[in-house]
Amino acid sequence: MISVQEALKTVLEKTPSPGVETLVLEKAAGKIVAEDVVSDIAMPPFDRSAVDGFALRGVAESYRLMDEIPAGTQPPPIPSSGFAAAIMTGAPVPEGADTIVMVEVTQVADGILTIQKMPGSGANICYRAEDITEGQTVLPRGTLVTPSETGIAAMAGRETLSVYRTPTVSVLTTGSEVIPPVHIPGPGQVRNANGVLISSFLAQAGYPAVKVFHSADDPASLKNAAKQALSVSDILLTAGGVSLGTHDYVPSVLEELGFEFHFRTVAQKPGKPFSFATDSHGKMMFGLPGNPVSVLVGLEMYVLACLRHYSGFEKHHRKVLTGTLGSSVRKKIGRLNYFRTVAKKTETGWVLAVPETSGSGDLMSTRGTNSIAWLPPESTGAEAGTGVLFVLMSWAGGESCWE
Repeated sequence: MISVQEALKTVLEKTPSPGVETLVLEKAAGKIVAEDVVSDIAMPPFDRSAVDGFALRGVAESYRLMDEIPAGTQPPPIPSSGFAAAIMTGAPVPEGADTIVMVEVTQVADGILTIQKMPGSGANICYRAEDITEGQTVLPRGTLVTPSETGIAAMAGRETLSVYRTPTVSVLTTGSEVIPPVHIPGPGQVRNANGVLISSFLAQAGYPAVKVFHSADDPASLKNAAKQALSVSDILLTAGGVSLGTHDYVPSVLEELGFEFHFRTVAQKPGKPFSFATDSHGKMMFGLPGNPVSVLVGLEMYVLACLRHYSGFEKHHRKVLTGTLGSSVRKKIGRLNYFRTVAKKTETGWVLAVPETSGSGDLMSTRGTNSIAWLPPESTGAEAGTGVLFVLMSWAGGESCWE
């Protein structure tokens, strides 16, 4: 049995370097840029009007109007002070013009423009290269692509981006007693919550499962399901069948398929029977326990860090915060204890409410929680008002969860 710290270190060290793929901009959101993106032009490429209004030259009591300047044209110059031209937003500023005045503060009569409130010189002009200079790196390698970044890439003349490839993930739940959620459980049977729990977690995190499989506790069917899952994915997540029971066949089946286990148990609660393995082809396998709260802990604290590292995220370590317990917590010495909490930011810092729970199978106790706190192995518990370490759940903290 290894420590929590050693388990995470092992996972990240064994995670392969991300691959690179080229995607059209519309499909690049959520990916990490694998190259420096450099603009081939300045932006704006010319001095342009920031408003609908009039381009002026000099200060005068009134201005004689010239032809209107729409966007997408090359306008004639303003010849001298006292002349102006109506101009549209985004249109090039004519040579000689030094100010754009908004249409709202003007009046026009018989081709003569008068201004009720004159702005300062240079007002409402977006100057060439004000936003981007030619040759500027607009998206450094390692940038997370959001819709804003796709627009910036388009401004820089790109139709595609080289990005780090997102690993594919499949899910395999196990258990002869596990039945589909729509079925009524008979004696000794339970509904399959883990399949949808894991697949929805992955989808929300940006790694939708390729497919979700289920197998009874039978080596032959389990091996067949695992082979199918591995044939369509880089990473296999299993739930159940990884402990030391006589019907826990997942480890032996994966070893038959060429996987080497780097650890089988972790000194944590919940989720002690948590395993991790890799094969010679770069495939990875996480063996999650069968209890759903243990599944959530494994996903939040290990699997997601691996997925981000594999996808090229430079930030793949959880940002650890400190919060004050709202009630006392008890534990036994020996293992690090994770417990779900409701974190609330106050004027004096984070306060953590701890819901009552009946154990790692009590998924209802996670409802409304947004964080995971822990006490170290040597601790016997903590009183209300004690400061403890915690992380926000990935869905609650977003990118702020990572450092």
